[in-house]
Order: sequence, then C-alpha cells, then structure tokens
Amino acid sequence: PGPEAAGRNAGYKGRTGLYELIVIDETLRRLIHEGASEADLLRHARKSTPAMLEDGWNKVIAGITSADEVLRVTREE
Repeated sequence: PGPEAAGRNAGYKGRTGLYELIVIDETLRRLIHEGASEADLLRHARKSTPAMLEDGWNKVIAGITSADEVLRVTREE
C-alpha cells in the first residue's frame, strides 16, 4: 500500500508473508555454545527449517499467491 492507504489504517492488510523460522534445538544450542561457525550453524538449521522460497512454493500450491510473486520477493534478497 502507498502513503494514501496510511490514513485508512490499511497497513499490510491483504498481504501474505513468506517466513523462515529457525528453531533452536539441542544440537543447534550445542553448536552455538561451542562457538561453531556461521556456515555450520546455517547448515544444521537448513536441515530442519524450510527456506522462505519453500514456504512461498507451498503457498503457490495452496492457491494463496502466485509463482511470479514468490520469485519477485525471494530474488530481492
């Protein structure tokens, strides 16, 4: 929404988010405590955490958004 929507309290109403959520399990907690590298932490997290792109494709399959929109927002990173 543009600035004109701000006065109508529209905010992000009607938008769909794509999410990544990394859960700190015991293995990840141990890696953090041991001072593991960022690459090692990411490698472990990716085993159990769907990527934002995967969340997007799940929403395309469910009919919530379009493939074009998923590609547009995930390519911005």
